Amino acid sequence: MGRIFAIGDPHLSRAKPKPMDIFGDHWENHAERIFDACRRLVSDDDLIIFAGDISWGTRLDEALPDLDDIGALPGRKLLLKGNHDYWWQSRSKIEQAVHPSIALLHCDSHVFEGTAIVGGRGWSLPGGEDTTAEDEKIFRRELERLRLSLASLEGKRYDRVLAAMHYPPLTSSGEGTDVTDLLGRHGVRVCVYGHLHGGGIGAGFTGERAGIYFKLLSADSVDFTPVEVYPAMFG
Repeated sequence: MGRIFAIGDPHLSRAKPKPMDIFGDHWENHAERIFDACRRLVSDDDLIIFAGDISWGTRLDEALPDLDDIGALPGRKLLLKGNHDYWWQSRSKIEQAVHPSIALLHCDSHVFEGTAIVGGRGWSLPGGEDTTAEDEKIFRRELERLRLSLASLEGKRYDRVLAAMHYPPLTSSGEGTDVTDLLGRHGVRVCVYGHLHGGGIGAGFTGERAGIYFKLLSADSVDFTPVEVYPAMFG
């Protein structure tokens, strides 16, 4: 039976190198470390979820070398959009260009080995000190896309629902949001997410709230190693 792994924010940049070690020595050779870990841990029967901020490329042709590197990894891969994925414009063009082992998660859902996977980018939570009216507008748009992802489960057969988000779906103290309410109403019991780095990792909530287990999986929060979600964390 295939397993599900997840990691966020690989921040790849083969076409237009952007060294990430400016954010700390722990980022040195981070891409190679992620790929080595994937090759060591993941088999062809498994699935890896990349939870946003995949490539620094601003156009698809600039991101393709990074997507090719992901395609060459073992297993199937499921990608969702992050706030830095400017190359992610036309879904059809991306799907035509990438390796057949890669699928996109955007306003839809995928079932793998009995696990239905939903989710999306998300956005900054309303009510924060630095959030603006434009942030509120984007948040509501992303919430609707998440709703579409969940609605696409209708008619599908699955045993459990896993949500993958880029932005944190709840506050650092574990307070619920419109995102967590929506996930809970649709039977989601596990949610992984990324986006937070460095000193911001401490603001990521990991634990259970309202029957959902949340885990931060941004690359530097998990030592650049994909985490086995099923069945290791949850049988």
